[in-house]
Amino acid sequence: MRIHLALLVMLVFMGGSAHATPGFSERSGQGCGTCHLEPMGGKLSDTGLEFAASGYVWPPKGGFRVIGPIKKRVRFLIGLIHILAAFIWFGTILYVHLMLKPAYAEKGLPKGEVRLGLASMLLVGVTGLLLTVSRVKGLDVLYMSPWGRVLLVKVFIYLVMISSAAFVVLFIGPRLKGGTRRAEFPENGVFDPLTLAAFDGAEGRRALIAHEGKVYDVTGLGLWSDGRHMKHRAGGDMTEFLPKAPHGMEKLDALEVVGAYDSSAAPPRSLPQRAFYVIAYMNLALVFCAITTIAYWRWGI
Repeated sequence: MRIHLALLVMLVFMGGSAHATPGFSERSGQGCGTCHLEPMGGKLSDTGLEFAASGYVWPPKGGFRVIGPIKKRVRFLIGLIHILAAFIWFGTILYVHLMLKPAYAEKGLPKGEVRLGLASMLLVGVTGLLLTVSRVKGLDVLYMSPWGRVLLVKVFIYLVMISSAAFVVLFIGPRLKGGTRRAEFPENGVFDPLTLAAFDGAEGRRALIAHEGKVYDVTGLGLWSDGRHMKHRAGGDMTEFLPKAPHGMEKLDALEVVGAYDSSAAPPRSLPQRAFYVIAYMNLALVFCAITTIAYWRWGI
C-alpha cells in the first residue's frame, strides 16, 4: 500500500517508452496495433496498459484505471501524504529498535509516540485505500494479476501491524506500569529492589524488609502496623538505618528470613512486558517484510 506512487511511475514508463514485443503478440494472438497506438509499437493504448497490468494475460483480467476517478494533482497530494506517513511510521519503529531499544517503553507507553504512531497508521490506511481505488478498476485485479496479489500481501501485513498496535495500546499498555509491582515471591528466592518494594504492608500485603542481604518478614508486628515503622516503610533495605536505631540485631534475629536480597538484580519481566517485547520485535520483522514486498513489487514483477 506504500508504493502506489511507484505505480504511477511505471505507467508513465510503459506509456512513453514501450516497444512492440513479438512474444506478447503471439501470446495474445493479436497484432501489435491492439496494444500500441502505432501499428509497429510505441506508446501503449488503454488495452495495452490493461494487458501489462494483468500480468500479460489475454484477454486482460482487471487492471489499472487508465483515467482514475481522482484528479492527477489530488492523487499526487494523496500519494505524498501516504509516503510521508509510512516514512514516519516505519522510521519510528526502526529508530526505537536500533537506538532507544524497546525497554524505553516497558514501564509505560509514551503518549506522544502512541499518538504519532496511531495517526501515521491511520493516514497510511486511508491514503492507501484512496490510491488503490483511483487506480484499480475491478476487484478481480487483486487475484488475477501479480500486482494485485502483491497488494494483498501488503494489505495483510498492514492489518497485522495495526491489529497488534491496537492490542498493545488497549490491553498491554495500561498493564505495563504496575506489571512488576505485584507482591509475589521470586521463584529463585532472591528479591530485587522492585520486587521487594511490592511488599510494603499496605492494603493487606505482607510487610518485608531487607538487611545485609537477607529479607525479613515483619508482617503483623505492632511496630510495623500497615507497613510503617517510625519514618520507615516496609519494602525497602534497612541496612543503613539499623545502626542508628535504639536496638540492635536481636530484633531481626527473632524474625523469619524469607529470602535473600540483591540490590543490583534486575526485576523479572511481567507477562504484559514479555508480550510487549514479542509484539515489538514482531513488528520490526514485519517492517522488513513490508519493505521486501515493496522492493519485489517495484523491481521483481
